[in-house]
Amino acid sequence: MPTSQKALVLQQKQGDFTVATIPIPGPPGKEELLVKVKAVALNPADWLIQRTGLLVEKYPAVLGFDISGEVVKVGEGEFASKFKEGDRVAFAAIVQSEYSGFQQHALAHADTTCIIPQNVSYDEASTLPVVLSTAYVGLYAEHPRGLGLKPFTAPGGTGAYAGQALLIIGGSSSVGHSVIQLAKLSGFSHIITSASLKHTEYLKSFGATHVLNRNLPLDAFLAALMEIEGLPKLEYAYDAIGELESSFRYALEAVVPSSSSIVVTVNPRVEHRTLELKGRRVSGFTAEKNSEGNAGLIMDLFGALPGLLEKGLVKGHRFEVLPRGLAGIPDGLARLERKEISGLKLVARPDETA
Repeated sequence: MPTSQKALVLQQKQGDFTVATIPIPGPPGKEELLVKVKAVALNPADWLIQRTGLLVEKYPAVLGFDISGEVVKVGEGEFASKFKEGDRVAFAAIVQSEYSGFQQHALAHADTTCIIPQNVSYDEASTLPVVLSTAYVGLYAEHPRGLGLKPFTAPGGTGAYAGQALLIIGGSSSVGHSVIQLAKLSGFSHIITSASLKHTEYLKSFGATHVLNRNLPLDAFLAALMEIEGLPKLEYAYDAIGELESSFRYALEAVVPSSSSIVVTVNPRVEHRTLELKGRRVSGFTAEKNSEGNAGLIMDLFGALPGLLEKGLVKGHRFEVLPRGLAGIPDGLARLERKEISGLKLVARPDETA
């Protein structure tokens, strides 16, 4: 096995990305795996960290948090022993270079790594770990960290919310797309989402029952919501965008003004804002594995995920493969920053780096 590899590196805080040759991380420690990265999906966090310098403490740094690949070395430990060399896996990285995906090899924590079934490609698998974890935590973590729903992975959880409604703001986003699929497994009878109407049939194919135009003014949006035939009392809303003065406001105004209503947003700063909540409960959360209570939830999800993928009950997002491997990532991140991407994930294959 080689000792060096290609990586896309941030040489300094708020610097430019450059392709460089660096050592392969490892060997894997207790409960760790060394993975040959086959695909890595881009996230807004990648360009935000580059621009702001947040979260990264040590440079040069490697980013990239949605990863799929092949296990090449297995560390010791109970969870690691469940894997073997050659296994096809997917995992979400932490903000630490050795575990990140903009390189040809990365370390993974075995307890939050899942096997990819043969019917799922590496490219598709890379679109899932971060966004699916975010969707799962927001739905099933106890309030105030989430909506506090009974997980579909728990006994009696599948179909538990039949006859109830869930609103998802931003259904064509990667997180929103995942929330729709999990809501279907939870049995919601009305899965309503806002999105560009060009994505209507795509989102309905994953479980959305109604798609409302994301460009409607708030009053018109609320009116369209009320026109949905047979709509049960709307007590749950998930803001998958996290813009406090737009997407979060739509979610907040849509649920009934009651202490039983809960709104979650992917923007963790919501709890620090002064908003007229009208009796509704709100939660801004993070799906970081190390945040309180999240590790157990993510382990439950990743334990169930191989079977869900094999049966087609959960699917990855639509994706576009970037050219030039790691070298194509900066252009992809620029497109994300300019908000040119809608309804798909950008994916890079590190082995295609020249």
